[in-house]
Amino acid sequence: MYDKFHGFLTELESHFTKLSQLLHDKLTALERFDIDRLDAILKDEQVFVLFSKSFDTRLASYRQQLGLKGEKLSELIEELPVEEQARFRSTYQRLKTALEEVKTLNLKCQELIEERLYSLDKAIKELDPSAVSTYGKQGDDAKCPGDHPHLLSKSI
Repeated sequence: MYDKFHGFLTELESHFTKLSQLLHDKLTALERFDIDRLDAILKDEQVFVLFSKSFDTRLASYRQQLGLKGEKLSELIEELPVEEQARFRSTYQRLKTALEEVKTLNLKCQELIEERLYSLDKAIKELDPSAVSTYGKQGDDAKCPGDHPHLLSKSI
């Protein structure tokens, strides 16, 4: 069972590494205003979103099967037998690094999108002063204020 659990974490780390590359591509597409490439990237991103949705369920399943009590992945690793902990810690560190990179890139993409939307909204207002704002200064929907959920906001 430890091998299956480790395989799951390795697969997860691989997915985050691929997502990181995809986000690099997304950032480049945003910088170049490459709408066709952005469209393709958004479709590819959906695969990662679907995969991440099953993370909590799969982790809970392994926690139950292995009789572990911790809530966070780092806590679960500490509960494993000593002979298993080294390989899990190594995978955990790679996973944590990949997730941090994904979060950073996702934030950069979000900030660039907000900047572009704000610039677009400003240009529209210059052309038609009576136009209603489509986006607020932070890129959120001007009609629906509030914090929107972000891709991969999971904590490990």
